[in-house]
Amino acid sequence: MESNELKIFMAVAQEGSITKAAKRLGYVQSNVTARIQQLESDLNTQLFYRQHGMLLTPMGTRLLSYAEEILHLLDKAEKALNDSGNPSGDLYIGTNNTISTLNLPLLLSNYNSIYPDVNLSLTTSNAEELIHKIVHFELDVAFVKSSSINNPNIIKELVFDENLVLISSNKYNDIQSLCSKPFLMNSIGCPNRLNLELWLKSEGISNIRFMDFNSLDLIIEGVISGLGASFVPESSVQKQKEHGLLNTFEIPERYSHAQTFVIRHKDSLMTSSLLKFIEMITTNTPYHKLNLSE
Repeated sequence: MESNELKIFMAVAQEGSITKAAKRLGYVQSNVTARIQQLESDLNTQLFYRQHGMLLTPMGTRLLSYAEEILHLLDKAEKALNDSGNPSGDLYIGTNNTISTLNLPLLLSNYNSIYPDVNLSLTTSNAEELIHKIVHFELDVAFVKSSSINNPNIIKELVFDENLVLISSNKYNDIQSLCSKPFLMNSIGCPNRLNLELWLKSEGISNIRFMDFNSLDLIIEGVISGLGASFVPESSVQKQKEHGLLNTFEIPERYSHAQTFVIRHKDSLMTSSLLKFIEMITTNTPYHKLNLSE
């Protein structure tokens, strides 16, 4: 059983398809099929059910956890041996859709200017998907808007605590008139959306209409155009408010805070690239609680 066979096995398991795994790996489909068959022969066990795509058998599921650990250790060893102390190589970063445009461009630009040999890769997704990618070593670090992270393999630290405000186009001057409008929000599971729902229900409003927008810039543009209202970090709309493009409204404090955390796997290697990135976070955010020794 070779490491390359484990990589192919993991790709098929994650994609649920020989065709998709072959495309992802850059292999011909027949080669992937042959390597999976050879692995099953070597282990003398069936790893996949093949009726509807490629679904893991119980033994395949067991192998997947070992394969993931083995490949991570090999990758960790390679990074440790090649880490000269000068940040270089790949750094995979994740962020929630609605904070990617707000907090990261300047941070990434500054980092790239100081450490040009690091290849930065940014993935935007929801918190659940980002947590999954951290747990499975697919990302080095991620920014998430979720405080309910109880996985023992994840190190979580608070980096932002922002004030949220209701926003509308400049045609509206009171909160009551907004409640009949659709709310432009991130998809279900977003903490901002949950806080908004809780507040509206506390006001006796249950017939809430949502439009899913997974981009903060598009949400703000949609509100300015009069498409609906939204509930966003106050800092994200300061310029628009100053230019009279939209109005903001305060709601009770218990519903108006959004916390952003930076997370990483507890067993991830603290390479010089990752260390410098985390150090930059601690000097550019109001919360300096990251434990760099872990």
